[in-house]
Amino acid sequence: MNNITDEHYRGSIGDLRAFQKPGLDAFKRYIRGGLPAPPISRLVGMRPTEAGLGKATFTMPITRWLEDGFGLYWGGVYALFADAPLASAIWTTLPAGKSVATSELSMSFIRPMSRKTANMVGRAEVVHSGSQVGLSMIQITDQDGRMLAFGSTRCLISDISVDEGAEYTSPDLGPTDPADPYLRPPPEDGYFNLDQVMHGTPIDLQRGAIRGERVFPVWRLTGYRVMSIEDGHATGQLPTSAWFSNGGFAIYGGLLAWAAEFTLGAAVYSTLGPGDVFATLDMHIRFTRPALVNSGDLSLTASVNHRGRLLRVSSCYVDNAEGKRVAMATSSALVVKGGVRELRKGRLPDEILAGVNGTDDRLL
Repeated sequence: MNNITDEHYRGSIGDLRAFQKPGLDAFKRYIRGGLPAPPISRLVGMRPTEAGLGKATFTMPITRWLEDGFGLYWGGVYALFADAPLASAIWTTLPAGKSVATSELSMSFIRPMSRKTANMVGRAEVVHSGSQVGLSMIQITDQDGRMLAFGSTRCLISDISVDEGAEYTSPDLGPTDPADPYLRPPPEDGYFNLDQVMHGTPIDLQRGAIRGERVFPVWRLTGYRVMSIEDGHATGQLPTSAWFSNGGFAIYGGLLAWAAEFTLGAAVYSTLGPGDVFATLDMHIRFTRPALVNSGDLSLTASVNHRGRLLRVSSCYVDNAEGKRVAMATSSALVVKGGVRELRKGRLPDEILAGVNGTDDRLL
């Protein structure tokens, strides 16, 4: 099976009609289907559902396309989702001819997802909207209203050259067949078997994936790959596919945040013993320049900077094909000793993590 990013993208890029009216009016047009969805929405199924002045709500299905080789969902999926409603909430406060770009994103992960998580709902609200900078925050819940994550962002506001009276045509939206990626059956051959997970050393499992023994579903969706693994260090590569556009000519910040968190997690996992698992507690990413679509592969380099008995703190750099810095991220992660055994017993990830709450700070 080829990567989804090998296909021609579908969705709207460079649609100037979105900037001919105030942001709130444009956002409501997206909700009603009056403006076509961008490629990132067609890729993962993320869509806006409600809008008000300074407020934006999105939903996103949790499909198996987002899983790793263990059938788990990493915290970066929350960041992938959160960036759109956070920026959109700020956009609803702006006049015509203005756009927003994420410069900083912070996420706190409260509860991990599982296959019982059918859908995420993100409700974002503006904290401040100025002439050049906007701030907003978000709460992410599951389909039952349980809190999953909390986040905040700082966005830069800029002008878009647009003729408010012009009759712009819809951009090419690409093919319609087959179904959008998130609606297709996910691959079944990208998972480690139970014996490998129970007894394999994490760094050896990762090196097997690098050799192509397993290609995780989320790797097939995004074209991301871990390129090298050493103890406490990981490098990854991500294509600058047009599938990752949120309507503009740069890569959607939430997708970059996801890739950074995955590389950070890979570095953490390389430090664990057989049967151990981890959960990212929080992450913060700063974007230093746009990563343009179709501009060559991005390189991600992550290192574990602190190794407590149960706590890992890591950092990641994201560079473009020219070697210029695109983003910088940090995260902390909680190690769960023997967590795989608990998963085998049928316990959900959030139940396992609840059992390590209140840990003695000296272990961190």
